[in-house]
Amino acid sequence: MNENVEIKILEPILHYAKEFISPEEFNLYYKIHKDEMDKLTTHKLNKLYHIKDYRITKIKGELMLKKFNEEAHRKIMQIRNDNDNDDDNNDNAEKITELERRIDIIEAENKNEIERINEEIKSLKIVLQSVRDFLVSQQ
Repeated sequence: MNENVEIKILEPILHYAKEFISPEEFNLYYKIHKDEMDKLTTHKLNKLYHIKDYRITKIKGELMLKKFNEEAHRKIMQIRNDNDNDDDNNDNAEKITELERRIDIIEAENKNEIERINEEIKSLKIVLQSVRDFLVSQQ
């Protein structure tokens, strides 16, 4: 048995490493620190960084910001804490967490689909303009 192995003692993160007023401000910081931030879990990122009215999330490995109502979250957490000993409420809390995760995934997929559709619309507009220009030049 290796007796040189020591157990690391982790301290809780009590204060944000950095706070941001807007998603734009966070995005500037993220561009500079992307590699190191991409290695962290979203749980740790949300403990380290605070973006007013947003939470950090990852969907399919891509870091994103999700609109977040801090007051509503505090109320939900208070309800969860008040009912901590009730097994049914713990099951419900797990279900809520799973539903929130699914909503995040669906929102990201919808966002990607909307962006794809918008790109197709732009392409179609360009094609239509080319056809219109061609027809006008033939007259």
